[in-house]
Amino acid sequence: MTDVLARINSDQFGATMRWFQLRFVQNDGVESVFSLTFPAESLNPMGFVQGGMISAALDDATSATMINGYGGSKAPLTTDLHMMFHRSLPKGPASVRTKIIRLGNRIATCEGRLFDPEGRLVATLLHSAQPVTPPNA
Repeated sequence: MTDVLARINSDQFGATMRWFQLRFVQNDGVESVFSLTFPAESLNPMGFVQGGMISAALDDATSATMINGYGGSKAPLTTDLHMMFHRSLPKGPASVRTKIIRLGNRIATCEGRLFDPEGRLVATLLHSAQPVTPPNA
């Protein structure tokens, strides 16, 4: 595990990551896997996780994956988040799988897929960003 991903698991990354209880689980060399939990406060009036909450969780996981891909020296300044929703999600645990598509000097792209506890695909995010030097680097 790199320092970037270790910071996620020690709640040193960001408020939304802490709120979602986002945790790095593993990397198989191609994909990174994260676990998270959607609390009751993330539900819409129909009783399912609100789409913006799903988008935020996928944004956090794909951003961390890109930061890790750059070894912590670059952070993503988002240029596009393309979301696709496939099914509804109840509150509680879920998982995210991320995969870097491209890490370039001018643009980075990462795919994130969110799954329900039964392993069914809930949403897909294609995250494009301009890699920038973070202010605290």
